[in-house]
Amino acid sequence: MRTFLASAAVGLLAMSVVGCSTVKTGTLSPGMTPDQTVQSMGEPDLKDNIADPNHSGASVLRYVWLEPGKAAIFGSDERLASVQDVETNTKLKVEQQAHEEAVASGPPQKFDPIETPLDYLFYPVKAGVVYFGAGLSCATGAVCEKPNLPPPSSG
Repeated sequence: MRTFLASAAVGLLAMSVVGCSTVKTGTLSPGMTPDQTVQSMGEPDLKDNIADPNHSGASVLRYVWLEPGKAAIFGSDERLASVQDVETNTKLKVEQQAHEEAVASGPPQKFDPIETPLDYLFYPVKAGVVYFGAGLSCATGAVCEKPNLPPPSSG
């Protein structure tokens, strides 16, 4: 019986710790105080002072929550004046961007078991010929610039 009560107490303690550590995703409404916004949304990821958007020359308080992507800007009366969406590079957005870049670059080149090793084997010869031509061009009085080497897999 005693071990059951001890394990139940430990379980309740663990649940309360987990419950307190979870991120709140409440709502923000105009007129809230900074304390009310923290109660609703949890501790902000960023607290700072910015120039008043109403151009009064004063600075106002701003709280930013990165996970929900919200920013709360308070007025000079310490009441919530506006809520803005904050763009963050979430993991999903970064993955979507990487996928779009991969699709835009086209399909990968196929590996040819004979041509690909030969391309890499003779690449130093190709680079030497390109640089020799650039040096010869420079020596004859033409434009002197570093040549652009094609990648080894270009054939």
